[in-house]
Amino acid sequence: MAHQAEDRRRISSRLMVLQVAIGVVFAALATSFWVLQIVQGQKYVEMAENNHQRTIALRAPRGVLFDRTGRVLVDNRHSFTISILREHTKNLDHTIRELSSIAGLDEKVVRQIVDRHRSEPSYRPIVVVEDATLAQVSAIAAHKLDFELPDVDVAEVPTRKYPEVLAAHLFGYVGQVNDQQVANDPSLKSGDIVGQSGLEKVYNPVLKGEDGARVVVVNSMGREIRVLQQENPTEGKRLQLTIDYDVQRATEEAFNAVTAAGLTNAGAAVVLDPRTGEVLAFTSRPTYDPNDFAAGIDRGTWNSLTGDEQRPLNNRAVQGRYSPGSTFKMAVGLAGLEEGVIDPHFTVHCGGGAISMAATSNAGRRVGTEPSISRVPSRSRATCTSIPSRTCLGSTKSTSGRRCWVLA
Repeated sequence: MAHQAEDRRRISSRLMVLQVAIGVVFAALATSFWVLQIVQGQKYVEMAENNHQRTIALRAPRGVLFDRTGRVLVDNRHSFTISILREHTKNLDHTIRELSSIAGLDEKVVRQIVDRHRSEPSYRPIVVVEDATLAQVSAIAAHKLDFELPDVDVAEVPTRKYPEVLAAHLFGYVGQVNDQQVANDPSLKSGDIVGQSGLEKVYNPVLKGEDGARVVVVNSMGREIRVLQQENPTEGKRLQLTIDYDVQRATEEAFNAVTAAGLTNAGAAVVLDPRTGEVLAFTSRPTYDPNDFAAGIDRGTWNSLTGDEQRPLNNRAVQGRYSPGSTFKMAVGLAGLEEGVIDPHFTVHCGGGAISMAATSNAGRRVGTEPSISRVPSRSRATCTSIPSRTCLGSTKSTSGRRCWVLA
């Protein structure tokens, strides 16, 4: 009996210890549940809502262009883009309708942009508006607060800026890559901004820099909560050109004066340093504003440029086809000045044709053998005929008839 009583006490003690242990465990669990659900409940609710990560591309600023003295010719400015994030879109059609309505966009155009990028990875944003206005940015920001556009992103990006409409054909312009450029260059992706003409195109690998990226946590409204990782973009390399701003400006103003006088608005001029061959000025007229292309040219402006009969996109300095003979007129003029036959103010009115070898030719195309300056007996102010829109340097009579040299 005594032995059985001892066993019961031992078993009872063990059961009590077990009960206490179980009670402690359940108490700990209850306390943990209380802490998690009551004390820290709001924290974990936010973590559950904010479990979306987003990778945001950071566009690199293009390299700045300077003239030979260090004056800025082409720079960058800040602008805003509006993009659709397909990765976080639940109803793309609804997003397109809402975005078009809120931002004042043509829904058909927005759908065309989206359809053009459907084959791309879903994590890559589709840029719908380049260089958005402050009104558009404000409207979208306000509606994002109302949970209406959680899959639309507004980003600040660097955009090319041409401070003056100066040497547009020399600098060229930038724009989004096309499908062919992406196919030919594996380093490019849809939406990249590259040089499309001029120096912007020739030196694009140097000027474009390296894009960066930022990985962020966003909530259900698309608002950034915190940054997980960021790689800053690298600005493109800067280029110093041989262009002299003052010479370039003087060349542009000379063309402006000719246009204002109603003489012509088409032509080209290239000023070189004869000692080194460096280009000091480069102008082609008519011209265009490269700023129209920097943030995506609209269809109306593009149609006006391509439909203009004078073809302002044509670079007359390198694409025009001109008779090489006119370049010798400067040599004739300089020879006359050096020999004292004429002075800088010497002018001769030319009214329309030239007689040479006792024969008349149209438009001065063939005027016989060019006479030398030494054969001019005096500073004659004779009138030439048959060379429209040109100024004669001078003329003289000889046994073979009247001869005329044309300056311009």
